Amino acid sequence: MKSLTLALTILLFFTSAACKKNSPEKELEKKLIGKWNFTGRTGGLAGSSKPAKPAVKNSIEFKKGGKYIRYTNDEPMFQGDYKLSKAKSIYTGKVDNTIRFDPKIDSPETGEILSIIGDTLAISDNFNDGYTAGYVRIN
Repeated sequence: MKSLTLALTILLFFTSAACKKNSPEKELEKKLIGKWNFTGRTGGLAGSSKPAKPAVKNSIEFKKGGKYIRYTNDEPMFQGDYKLSKAKSIYTGKVDNTIRFDPKIDSPETGEILSIIGDTLAISDNFNDGYTAGYVRIN
């Protein structure tokens, strides 16, 4: 009887400890939540670079619960859902963070590669000759 009680106690401990861990997607979402200003894009067949137009302010806001809003000059243009996941990156050949937008906006089935370093966000097409859009955190 004591061994059964001990086994159940150990099982309960590991089960409750596993429930408290945040998934990698939740940790990534914490970093992503907020508003980001578009800074420009690079890539394409010619490998060109296009900085953001100073007269047009494009931004994207990521909210909790997988919601996003895209703005132009601080006016909401469209909104939808996003989902964070993992997929094999064409850049590294390894599994990397991805984001999928719904409704789909030029987003392949595998999603777009998502990278956050400090206050800089990069969303890259996960196919050859694609583009990388750069953003900087507002809040």
